Amino acid sequence: MDLSAYFLTFEYILMASTFVALALIFLYSYYATNEEQKNKK
Repeated sequence: MDLSAYFLTFEYILMASTFVALALIFLYSYYATNEEQKNKK
């Protein structure tokens, strides 16, 4: 496996992990706001 293919794989892994992190942050904030609204009632 040459160096360019290694960096390309690393770039895909980095993009995927960033996307997963953003999705988790979005879901966490979404559920957190829903829980706060339930507690206010």
